[in-house]
Amino acid sequence: MTLKMPNGVCRPRHLLSVRLKAVVTALLLLLAGATWAQAEEDNSDFYQWLDALRAEAAQKGISESTLEQAFAGITPPVKRIIKNDRSQAEVVETYDGYLSRRLSDWKKTTGRKLADEHEQVLKQVSEHYGVQPRFLLAIWGMETNYGTFPLKESAFNVLATLAYDKRRGAYFRKEFLAALEMVDSGFPTMAEMKSSWAGALGQSQFMPTSYQSYAQDFDGDGKKDIWGSEADVFASIAYYFNSRGWRDDQTWGRAIRFPPGGEAALMADQDRGVTPDADCKRFKSLGAWRDLRKWQELGVRRADGSDLPDVSIPAALIVADKGDNRGYVVYRNFCTLMSFNPAFKYALSIGLLSDELQD
Repeated sequence: MTLKMPNGVCRPRHLLSVRLKAVVTALLLLLAGATWAQAEEDNSDFYQWLDALRAEAAQKGISESTLEQAFAGITPPVKRIIKNDRSQAEVVETYDGYLSRRLSDWKKTTGRKLADEHEQVLKQVSEHYGVQPRFLLAIWGMETNYGTFPLKESAFNVLATLAYDKRRGAYFRKEFLAALEMVDSGFPTMAEMKSSWAGALGQSQFMPTSYQSYAQDFDGDGKKDIWGSEADVFASIAYYFNSRGWRDDQTWGRAIRFPPGGEAALMADQDRGVTPDADCKRFKSLGAWRDLRKWQELGVRRADGSDLPDVSIPAALIVADKGDNRGYVVYRNFCTLMSFNPAFKYALSIGLLSDELQD
């Protein structure tokens, strides 16, 4: 079939269709190009910032080969990562929801099984660094499901996003540069630089600066391998704890029962007490520290109603969700758990899981 054009020229219908498609395609390409150009323009500040970061790394002596590999996959800031940083579970979830979800039956049963499987190396690490095996297992289990959680994020892309973001930019810039130094040293490889959304690495989920400061080569193969060596994973966590004042003659704390009057009866007069060590003192949100015997005098009891241990050590009180009358007294080691992740709920999850894994 043909169509009669205004000038009397006939055109086959299929030729008009082809030409129309060509015009539409051209318009789409132009639009796509404009969109791409706009996106490039919108991210111009980021790319300028990234160039400055690369120049700083080069000045610090990072090799061109490492820079090429690390910067090749960096994209403009990832909104999903920034959203995660602003809505962390430790902040937005209730105590009950957070602890119930993390203290799963699987974590408990798997942890007990792995305690038996790795008994010998856990004992060696524990004796060398002075940290009870159950706490090493609890960190391992909570951070990466005992090494089974898949880490798929590009560490450099994550760290670049968070370093560019203004909330904690200086902190993550430091971590980004430390990650470059790690790769430039020859180990780990670039392929192993996969992380959580926050840039934490390996089975123990160390940030790059923590890796540099605390990672250990316990199996003696010349590598501080928190990716593939359980011995190095346990030793690295243990050395971190040891360096942060861990006491292997104490536990983390315990769940408690409030006296008559509930939590409100204990929240008054929180401005007087004993002074904890410096590492605990810096966590001001823990409130007043009192001698454990004082908490006993005030009517606090173990969760089962029995007396608190009759020892004289500093202890602080944590009240869970308002009105649920659930709480905990915590000791010096809780501060070390807080230094690993400064959130009450996280530190409680480690302590409570370690209790489940106790011999």
